[in-house]
Amino acid sequence: MPRTRDRRLDLLKGLLIAGVVLGHFLETSGGQAPGVLYSGWHHDPQRWILTFLYLFHMPLFVFLAGITARPRHLAHRIAEMVGLYVLLQTTYVVLRFGVGDLSAERLLHPTYALWFLLAMAWWLVALPFVVRLGAYALPAATAVAVVAVLLPYPDGDLVSWSRALCYLPFFVAGHLYGSGALRRTAETSSAAMATAAATLVTVTAVVVRSGLDPRWIRGADTAASMGVTGVDAVTHRVLCLALAALCGACVLVIVPSRLRQLEGLGRRSLAVYALHIPVVFVLQDTFQGAGVGQVEASLLATAVTVVVLRVLVHPFFDRAVRRTASTMAQVAVPPPLVHDARELEPVRA
Repeated sequence: MPRTRDRRLDLLKGLLIAGVVLGHFLETSGGQAPGVLYSGWHHDPQRWILTFLYLFHMPLFVFLAGITARPRHLAHRIAEMVGLYVLLQTTYVVLRFGVGDLSAERLLHPTYALWFLLAMAWWLVALPFVVRLGAYALPAATAVAVVAVLLPYPDGDLVSWSRALCYLPFFVAGHLYGSGALRRTAETSSAAMATAAATLVTVTAVVVRSGLDPRWIRGADTAASMGVTGVDAVTHRVLCLALAALCGACVLVIVPSRLRQLEGLGRRSLAVYALHIPVVFVLQDTFQGAGVGQVEASLLATAVTVVVLRVLVHPFFDRAVRRTASTMAQVAVPPPLVHDARELEPVRA
């Protein structure tokens, strides 16, 4: 696996983090309080845009995280993710609900998008096993993701266990094969790009028209939480994994090799991901009961996305988030206890 960083990886991360932020703002733009889904999913054009984004943006983001993951300083890296999660979770719970609502239950249930930080910690815990298994790791991870939908515990948000298991195959695929996939899709023909774009549009239209419950796409729900049979749950999980893989591959084919503004955004995606969440809360309160038309609400959410990205891409925020995470990790895992993990020889299939 090459050690030099592919600039296209940063470009893709920049594109995807922009989609994450836009998707979160669109979710809140429906004008009603959230139920099992945020209200944006129940209105057009938000539903079409959200379906398009959610078909690939988090699976592909996890795929890219797998590319950059290394079996070195794992304890420190895990402590960074968990420490940053605890700090942000505590802060956002206090800001959103008040000090009185701060409890162990609140801390164990991620606020909005913070689930990714805990899931990242779980994937890093699994990384030595991925390296050990080698080519066998991807089929094993896929089997785990499918079986996880049958687990009887309906609270999939608890410490992000459900999403961590659902997206595990993409992390494993990224770690094992991601660098090669980036190289192979760096230069593609116009015909291939047009085909990939048409595929994305077609899949989005089919999914919207089919009435597929968006909760299956998001990966947090199981047979127990959805109230369906095991066969139905497995069928939906396999379908959504396949669609995510197909749509993610199409995005890799379409995205060019160079786009400087998105590269900078991708290098600072952690700060953008962590710090845009308070704006989600503000927009949710703004849209609820405001009577804004759905097209206008979508345009407003897009405009706010542009502004937020322009602000949070500033290096100050990236440095602040990373230094805070690193400092907390050094306290939790002192440097003498941090050792390079021995590079394990993958098992050959």
